[in-house]
Amino acid sequence: MQYTNSYFTLDVENRQVYMNFYPAVSGGEELKLNEIVEVLERNRVEDFDKNDIYRNIMAASGPVRFLVSTKPILEYDEYMDLKITPDGMYAIARFFPPSGGGNRMSEHELRRDLEYNKVEYGISEQAIAKHLDQPEYFKNIVLATGVKPIQGHDGFITYKFNTDRKAKPHVNEDGTVDFHQLNNIAHVRRGDVLAVMTPTDLGTAGMSVYGKEVKPEKVAKVTFKYGKNIDVSEDGTLLITRVDGYATLEGDKVFVSNVYDIPNDVDNSTGDVQFNGAIVVHGNVRAGFKLKAEGNIEVFGVVEGATLEAGGDVILHRGIQGMYKCLITAKGNLVSKFIENATVMVDGYVTADSIMNSHVAAKGDVTVSGRGGSIIGGVVTSVSLIDATTIGTALGASTMVEVGIDPATRERMKEIQLELTNKNAEIEKLNQLVTLFRKKQEMGTLESDKVKMISQFTQSIIMGKIQIKELKAEYEEKQALMKENEFAKIRVTKDIFAGTKITISGESLILKDTRSHCVYSKKDGEIVSSVW
Repeated sequence: MQYTNSYFTLDVENRQVYMNFYPAVSGGEELKLNEIVEVLERNRVEDFDKNDIYRNIMAASGPVRFLVSTKPILEYDEYMDLKITPDGMYAIARFFPPSGGGNRMSEHELRRDLEYNKVEYGISEQAIAKHLDQPEYFKNIVLATGVKPIQGHDGFITYKFNTDRKAKPHVNEDGTVDFHQLNNIAHVRRGDVLAVMTPTDLGTAGMSVYGKEVKPEKVAKVTFKYGKNIDVSEDGTLLITRVDGYATLEGDKVFVSNVYDIPNDVDNSTGDVQFNGAIVVHGNVRAGFKLKAEGNIEVFGVVEGATLEAGGDVILHRGIQGMYKCLITAKGNLVSKFIENATVMVDGYVTADSIMNSHVAAKGDVTVSGRGGSIIGGVVTSVSLIDATTIGTALGASTMVEVGIDPATRERMKEIQLELTNKNAEIEKLNQLVTLFRKKQEMGTLESDKVKMISQFTQSIIMGKIQIKELKAEYEEKQALMKENEFAKIRVTKDIFAGTKITISGESLILKDTRSHCVYSKKDGEIVSSVW
């Protein structure tokens, strides 16, 4: 047999102990002096000189035999030093050769030593057979290998909405800061995924050479924490909103609300607010800022020169000080304490204690009641009814009230008239060009590149006339909506002052004197009044 590592054996001859030393070959491992000493001491070799042993093995270029002790020892058998790694994953043997008269270690003895050391899993039959057949000494040999556990990982949640609620103003190209666009609302739509959970992986247990389960390190489990309006998918990995609204993360809990609540003023700290639900403002809405909601807008403070656009109702607990800059539009109704110096356009009704110097247009009733109940200055229109305590002032402030016509219809009619004027002018100009080109063509002086233009202009004239016909039909349709409406009324519970202009379904009247407790309507094409 041939070894690559250095090793030694001991012989007992003539009551003396000799060492047979074999140097390492082909890059094998060199014996360490302390290991030689351990073997000698283990087998009770006395009177050996460590320095002499060291000099002999260092000088050896091949196998060498030398005396180490003059005191005899008992013959000893091959033995095994077995170590188990701290993690229990490896049983590593280091075999030591027998003395010259000793015996090799049997397979039974080897397995008995493994059993004594409680090694029972992952035993390498190949390593055992190889050592029994071709022993190698003073070398670490792995006799058993465990299975390492597979480490899992903590579960974690990935949020699919902006969880940073700190408002960050937009910086313009010129370096100025735009406090209107802060982008601090995480809008969500019904069915949107709010969060995705990557479940906890517990890992896979391993097995030590002792045959004991080795568990992977503990990992953190995660669970969704959430409020109302939220569902969890069937597989438990998705958090889904049931409603349109906005999402917030409070600690590790997700909330979805279809009401965006602003605890203070709408100003530089909030920027403009656009939300796909309802908006509630507990403070004021400062001048220059904008609220846009697909639902209702409710303001507990004062609306200044701001813009409010609601898909539902607008409820203003205090009122509007519009500074002639405020614009409020709503698909629903408007309820306000007062309206001053503002423009209001709603598809529903308007209710206020007073309206002053404002342009108010409603498809529903306009009711101005309360302690003041006055409409002073500006223009107030309603398709159905204007009901106020007083209209106008004794000082003759320009006040106009109108019922019977949808403001949007009237505005569209104005647009149609303008479009008709422009379209007729365009056709007239094209007709002149066609006439001019045809005369030149008859005279043979028309440039060749303009011959095609005659056909193009003629086609444009035909299309223009078709458009004019369509616009006139639309105008007539809108005009029919302006016919007398027997339900359209202006009602005053106290005074309507001289100088007030009344319009009902297209007919107008400027009051020459003050009237009290009266109702104005249109009958047989004329505005009539009655006392009530």
